[in-house]
Amino acid sequence: MCKPFRDYLTLTREYTREIITFGGFALVCFVYSDFRQLARDQASTAAQTVEILRAMDTRLSVIEHRTDSPGK
Repeated sequence: MCKPFRDYLTLTREYTREIITFGGFALVCFVYSDFRQLARDQASTAAQTVEILRAMDTRLSVIEHRTDSPGK
């Protein structure tokens, strides 16, 4: 019962670098995919903000034009 466990620990000690490297690579892939999603969400939010600001600018221009008109 103890022999397989000892063999497993020996194998783990021998391949520690490979295990850590594989774990690090998996972590990098996860962080990269999460960052891509974050960047995509921020770009979408920025585009929506630009559209809202353009609409507000247009409305303000119309209001300014109406208040500057001497006939109205």
